[in-house]
Amino acid sequence: MERCLISIIVPAYNVEKYIEKCAMSILCQTYTDIELILVDDGSNDSTPIIVDKLVSIDNRVQVIHKHNGGVSSARNKGIEVSQGQYLVFVDGDDYLAPDYIEYMLSLVRQENADFGLSTDCFVLDSEPQISFDVKRIMTSAEATALLIGPRVIVGCWNKIFKRQFVLDNNLSFSTSLFYGEGLTFITDAAQRANKVVVGNRKVYYYRRNNNESVTTKFNLQNFYNGEKALLLIKENLIIKDKVIDVMWLWHMSMFYLGAIVKVKANHLESTYFTDYHRWKRYIRKNYLKLAFVNDISIYRRLMLLGGCISPWLMTKLDQKRRKYIFDHSVKGNNNTVV
Repeated sequence: MERCLISIIVPAYNVEKYIEKCAMSILCQTYTDIELILVDDGSNDSTPIIVDKLVSIDNRVQVIHKHNGGVSSARNKGIEVSQGQYLVFVDGDDYLAPDYIEYMLSLVRQENADFGLSTDCFVLDSEPQISFDVKRIMTSAEATALLIGPRVIVGCWNKIFKRQFVLDNNLSFSTSLFYGEGLTFITDAAQRANKVVVGNRKVYYYRRNNNESVTTKFNLQNFYNGEKALLLIKENLIIKDKVIDVMWLWHMSMFYLGAIVKVKANHLESTYFTDYHRWKRYIRKNYLKLAFVNDISIYRRLMLLGGCISPWLMTKLDQKRRKYIFDHSVKGNNNTVV
């Protein structure tokens, strides 16, 4: 197979603890024709110093320093300066398996697809690799439903895009969003793709061992921004499909359930009285539309039912789940740049 350049875009904001591990996992890929674009988004820790050192040890590294504008503007800047035939996005606190690029590239090139992804990734330490890889070719409608639905962790990472496809369709990350921006990007992409290739091999290490993963603190600004992202996705759907509509309804219901759990955990029901009861009414109103959908696991359907019946119980279960994730998340030691 003919070699081609892959542009790997990493937004980096205050990730001094993780960025070396992330970058070195990229530079040590089995597929070597890459450009690593590190976009320092106005970090105020030692991230700028660390990424500048990387330039001196590998000429495939390009560093961009910019004023803080959020992860969307950082990724958009990376797209703007990229030169590769394919685009890959990696978060600065995550890292890759050595054959990540080789695997993802094989997915899209064998089928000449605009967009490829793996449905799975490493989240917990000592998590086993899948026993076999099943590759599927999906239509734009099938892929959109998959991405909005419960079987794929949302985000633009763990995916690969033809760069020309992204440019031809004017795809970019919404700078008005700082929560849910990845989901809006990938659903926009999926709807416009000629075909999407889906594998399920784990080649991406997704860190969740941070304060965000264990806390149940409710952030109203994040909530409204996430709600805005989901409403934008609904508004911008260009494919009319019942399965997509059901998956969107599931995603919004689960989003509201997450808000209910956090408000309940912090005893803020009276503070957010109107919204709190609006979310509960929404889930109860739509539950029967989701209760018999086979693409949604019984476990997830029971979660929604639990949110309708006993938010207190769901809060306790969620706290235990978050603590387990925090204690068992992928960690990995940092590599040393110099």
